[in-house]
Amino acid sequence: MTTIKYTLIALLLLLLCHGPVGAADEHSNLPEKRQLRTELPSVAPATENNDGEILPLTKTGTLTLFEALSLTLKQNPELQAFAWQIEARQGELQQADLLPNPELGIGVENILGKDDRSSFDAAETTLEITQLIELGGKRTQRTKIAKLKQELADWNLESARLDSIASTSKAFFVTLSGQARVKLARENLQLSEKVYDTVKHRVEAGKASPIAENQARTTLSQNRITLKKESRKLTASRRQLAACWGSDNPHFNSLAGSLETISEPPSLAVLNQRLTNNPAIARQAAELDLQARHLDLAKAHGVPDMTLGGGIKRHEESDDYSFLFGVSFSLPVFDRNSGAIRSAQAETVISRKRKLATEIKLQTDLREEHELLLAAYEEADALRSDILPAAEENFSAIDYGYRQGQFRFLEVLEAQKTLFAIREQLLESFTEFHAQRLNIEQLTGQQLAAIDASSLVNPTSTTEDK
Repeated sequence: MTTIKYTLIALLLLLLCHGPVGAADEHSNLPEKRQLRTELPSVAPATENNDGEILPLTKTGTLTLFEALSLTLKQNPELQAFAWQIEARQGELQQADLLPNPELGIGVENILGKDDRSSFDAAETTLEITQLIELGGKRTQRTKIAKLKQELADWNLESARLDSIASTSKAFFVTLSGQARVKLARENLQLSEKVYDTVKHRVEAGKASPIAENQARTTLSQNRITLKKESRKLTASRRQLAACWGSDNPHFNSLAGSLETISEPPSLAVLNQRLTNNPAIARQAAELDLQARHLDLAKAHGVPDMTLGGGIKRHEESDDYSFLFGVSFSLPVFDRNSGAIRSAQAETVISRKRKLATEIKLQTDLREEHELLLAAYEEADALRSDILPAAEENFSAIDYGYRQGQFRFLEVLEAQKTLFAIREQLLESFTEFHAQRLNIEQLTGQQLAAIDASSLVNPTSTTEDK
C-alpha cells in the first residue's frame, strides 16, 4: 500500500507539472510593456484621512496650468476607471497563464447485481487522475493575447490621460481668455467713460451737440452690458475648468498665465515625425498584434489536445491492486477550427485597414490644425505689431483733436469702435492660437516648445509633403 500511495503521488505531480513543450521559454520571451511616450506632468502625492480615503486636492487663490493638470490627473473619475481596467487585464493575464486543473475520478463496478455480485464482495474500485495536455501552443498564445490586452489597456489609459490633459488645458485657456476679455471690457468701459466725460463737458460748454452726448452715453451703456456679460461667461468657464477634476465649485480666484505668449509654429515635416507618439497609432499597432495572436490561437485550436490518465484499481475478490494508464485525444475529422481561422484572418485584415485609416486621419487632422495655427499666429503677430499700435495712435490723435475742436464726435466714435474691434480681434487670435496649439499637442503627444527645441538640436531633412 505504501508503494502504491507514493506511486499515485508521483503520478499526480508529473501530471501537474507537465505542460506544452517550449511553453515556458516562449512565455519568457513575451514583449515587455511599452513605455508611455507622451509628456505628462507629474502630480503631487495625494493626502489621506484616518480611514485611508484619498482627500480631494483643492486650490485657492491663483491657479497655474500645471496645478490644474495635476488636479485633473489625480482626481478625474474617468481616469480612475481606466486604471481599474488595467487591473482587470492583469487578472486576465494571470488567469491565462494557468494550467488546466487535473480531474480526480472514482468508480465502482460489479455491485448490486445477482449471485456473487449482489453485494460489494466482487466490487472493483477504480481511482483515476486525468490531466488535459494542451498542444499546439494554446497556452502560450492565450498568454500572449492577455499580455496584448493589458498593453491595449495601457494605451487606453494614456489616450485618456492625453485627452484629459488637452481638455483641461483648453478649459484653462478658455478661462484665461475670459479673464482677458473681462479686463478688456473694463478697459473699454473706462475709455468710454473718459470719452463721455469729454463730450459732456463740451456739451455743457456749448461746443458740442447734445446728440453727441447721447451717442457717447449709448456707447457707455453698451460697454457696461458687455462687461457684465463677459463676467458671467468667466464665471461659467471657471466652473467648466473645475469640472475637469471632478469639482462642482471652483476653489480659485484667478488664473496665472498670459495669452500673449506665442511663438512661430514648427514646420509640418517636424510635426509629422512626432505623430507616431499619438496613442491612437500605437494602440492600432497593438490591436494588429492582438489579432495576429488570435489567428495563431485559432490555428492552435485546430490541433487536438491530449488527456493523460492514470490510477489504481482494487479487486475485492482477490484483495489485489492493478494499475491503469490511458491516453485520449479527439480526432479532427469534422471540426478543424477552419471557421474560426477564417474569421481571425479577416479580423487581422480589418485591423490592418483600421491602422492605415487612423494614420491617414491623424495626418489629415494635423495638416488642418497646422494651417489654422499658422493663420492664428500670423493674424496675432500682425495685429500686435502693426495694426493695434496704429489704431491706438489714431484714436489718441483724433481724441486729442476733438478736444481741440478739430474733429467731429462721429470721427471719435468711429476711431473708438475701430480700436475696440481690433483689441477684441487680437484677443480672439491669441485664444485661437492656443486652441490650435493644444490640438496639435494632443495629436503629437508632445509640447510644441519641446518640438521646437528638439528640431533645433537635430534638424530634419524631410521635406514637407505637398
